[in-house]
Amino acid sequence: MAASATLGSAANLLVRNTGVNVSNTLVSSGASTAFWTLSSKPGGASQAIGSNPFRYFNGAYASDTVAAAWVSPGSDGTAGVGGVYTYDLSVDLTGFDPATASISGTFSTDNEGSIYLNSDNPVATNSGAAFGSMHAFTLNSGFVAGLNTIHVTVNNAGDPTAFIVQFSSATATPNVPGVPVPASVWLTIAGLTLVGFYMGYRHRSGLNF
Repeated sequence: MAASATLGSAANLLVRNTGVNVSNTLVSSGASTAFWTLSSKPGGASQAIGSNPFRYFNGAYASDTVAAAWVSPGSDGTAGVGGVYTYDLSVDLTGFDPATASISGTFSTDNEGSIYLNSDNPVATNSGAAFGSMHAFTLNSGFVAGLNTIHVTVNNAGDPTAFIVQFSSATATPNVPGVPVPASVWLTIAGLTLVGFYMGYRHRSGLNF
């Protein structure tokens, strides 16, 4: 989601749900997705750091939606190695006031997992067997100027494993740029300064013309 706004009002930030491609369209089952990237994995896992997850769905999970889908380290839902996998999404706040940023949505993981911003503590967690429902989260503090990172952790306690994130709101107030002074104003100031110097010179010199 992305949009412009009038000066001083909130504008939409660009965020991406899980399960979509670069055109923000849901991919087919088993296909590689975009935007979310693997940033950490358990020892022995074969997935490459920086790789994208694959769309995968299990009948025990909360349903996919028209805008977001479950994704997994493996195209068939199999990660291959147990342990915690962390996936990241970058959010760019360039041109926005980070103190006004707020991002909300729902997520779920198989098995337990969490969602958090940058290096902050998790704002929401999911227990091991709670993948049958979605869980609300809100990120509204800890943002910094420029790039920020939303992290989702998912603990593979036994294949299959997957997670889903769907955003419902992502806003921040644009920074108010400095208002430039028109060149005509600077010329007027310069002219008045010269007049002041001239009048002072006449007064000191006793001139009456």
